[in-house]
Amino acid sequence: MSMIIYYCANRKCGKEVTPEDLESLPGVKCPHCGGRILFKARPKIVRNVEAI
Repeated sequence: MSMIIYYCANRKCGKEVTPEDLESLPGVKCPHCGGRILFKARPKIVRNVEAI
């Protein structure tokens, strides 16, 4: 199982945030800029679905 990575939504920051970084602060905040909106990174797996 791979580690979950989050990205800060602040345009000036945009840094990666790991679950260990989130545990160090109360609530959900970016440890770099203090932003409260984080996006979960999507996997790099491409799935092709055949049309019916």
